[in-house]
Amino acid sequence: MINEELATLILFANIEPADNFWAYEIDQRGAEDVYQRIISGNYYLAKPEILKLKDSIIQTDVEKLQIEINNSGSSFITQASPDWPTCLADLAKPPIGLIIKGDRRVLTDLDKSIAIVGSREPTNYGLQLSYNLAKQSGSAGLVVISGGAYGIDRSAHLGALAARGKTISVLAGGVNRLYPADNRKLFNEITQSGLLISEVMPDVSSQPYRFLIRNRLIAALAKTTVVVEAKFISGSIRTARDAAEIFRPVFAIPGPVNSALSEGCHRLIAERVADIATSLDEILEVITPLQLR
Repeated sequence: MINEELATLILFANIEPADNFWAYEIDQRGAEDVYQRIISGNYYLAKPEILKLKDSIIQTDVEKLQIEINNSGSSFITQASPDWPTCLADLAKPPIGLIIKGDRRVLTDLDKSIAIVGSREPTNYGLQLSYNLAKQSGSAGLVVISGGAYGIDRSAHLGALAARGKTISVLAGGVNRLYPADNRKLFNEITQSGLLISEVMPDVSSQPYRFLIRNRLIAALAKTTVVVEAKFISGSIRTARDAAEIFRPVFAIPGPVNSALSEGCHRLIAERVADIATSLDEILEVITPLQLR
């Protein structure tokens, strides 16, 4: 018997993340209603992929999905889960559900959180800044959120862990297909006190387009986003814009004017997407309510 939870899992496993149409339908009607409409064959006939999606959904073995999740050591959460991040409701395309692995209690601490993102090929200047900012953030009780990639992401996670703080890595693939593989030890360390979050099933591999899609989750989960070194056009700039679009404070750390890795940060500042940040204190002054300072 299909209920709301099982229908959500089935749709989650069969629909690509951040699909405008299906995100809206599920949000408005509920997963069970959308599921029944799809398999009836009487609705969504204008959607070119509907027959393929219907066949895929009908053939889905729910028990196998549950086994895949259980064997990965992860959990599936939905909007009905008590610890679902309500901040994701700010997104135009909220996730159908999430796969999480680690200490899920971290989800209750997102009211004090900071996303630190930047180049995969940073300078030593950028690495030092991101590490120190994350370490100070962890010591201050902030959850540090990033994407688990090389460079600034990795440095941010390591800084938070060095402070024995909590950190979240939002993945572009499944928790069984960790990318980059060289960061596997880091991902394992994150799950001890923090969390891995994915918008796809555990055995789904990373795809280039999913990195940009997952950036909106980083932006929405965090109270503020800080960009540390980024090229003029980059995924980190997209994350910053995603954050600004849902009215989250955005900061960029300035760098040498002759460095290509400063162009993205300077662009965000010049276009008034981001404020200048040179210290955690400056960031906290903006994001901390007056009564809590």
